[in-house]
Amino acid sequence: MEASNDGEDCGCAHGQEVHHSECMFVCRSVTHSEHIDMFLKWITNCLLFLTFVYLMHTDAENDFRTVEGQTVSLPCHSPPNDSVQVSVEWTKHSANSTPICKLTINNITGSITGECIPRFKFNKKYFTLSIENVQLSDADNYSCKTTRIILPPSLDYTTNVTLQVAARPHLQKLDSSNGTCINLLCSMEDLTTELVNFTWSQEGHGSLHPFTSYPMKSELRLCKPDWSDGDTITCYANYSSTQTQRSIHLTSQKESVKDVLLLIISVSSAAGLILCIILTVVICKCRKRDESGSIVFSNKVYENFSFAMARQNTQSNDKPQTEECIYEN
Repeated sequence: MEASNDGEDCGCAHGQEVHHSECMFVCRSVTHSEHIDMFLKWITNCLLFLTFVYLMHTDAENDFRTVEGQTVSLPCHSPPNDSVQVSVEWTKHSANSTPICKLTINNITGSITGECIPRFKFNKKYFTLSIENVQLSDADNYSCKTTRIILPPSLDYTTNVTLQVAARPHLQKLDSSNGTCINLLCSMEDLTTELVNFTWSQEGHGSLHPFTSYPMKSELRLCKPDWSDGDTITCYANYSSTQTQRSIHLTSQKESVKDVLLLIISVSSAAGLILCIILTVVICKCRKRDESGSIVFSNKVYENFSFAMARQNTQSNDKPQTEECIYEN
């Protein structure tokens, strides 16, 4: 009876012969596991809370991917709305940390002091950094630090951003001795260690088969009637789970020659018109100058002639007439 009562107190099944020591061992093991579970849950909640606070007030990680030549906007933590004066500093963490922007914003007057380096612009409304005409060298880690200066207390927020830039292929038209055929070359000059898979397509006609293909370049050859003026040919470059592209509009050599001739004629006509205007102005000025010069010359002749006549009169009559000659002139 004592064994059965002890078994019931420990939670053992009624009617089973269970030793007191075995029953106590089972009860202790269940209690210990529950304490462990509670402790682990408490640790997990604390870690989640600290991680949330860390990401929201100290640091936030963002990964952005863009393609060479495009424009990308990188986010920055916006300060509280009651901030009167805020400082913003963007830094590029390459081999040497390079400052991108150093700005001070006054939310009352709306003034911004400071500047960013070329191709980088700060958007005050959305608190983003825009990079225009992205280059491969722009791929790096960036950080934005915002500091609330006024009102106190001073608060700092940091946003870390990783920018990845995918290279675009270079597409050019090669010279061809046959006017009805075109040769296109698509290459990846900025990649040295990647194996690139090139594919071609023609707008409205689907995919095309390359003439020759290499790890870093591919050549396409088309002859009429497989192409016509105004067609768009696109080269796709696939590497490292990334696909970039570049397109070209086709024009025949005859059309190119016509465009060049039209340009030459237009430039020549404009130059001839300008030359005619310049010559007209020069001729008019020369005529005015000649007319004014002849008048002065006739006056001088008249004056000399008058003085000469005056001297002849004085010699013949032996009477001074100089003053009278001057008054006559």
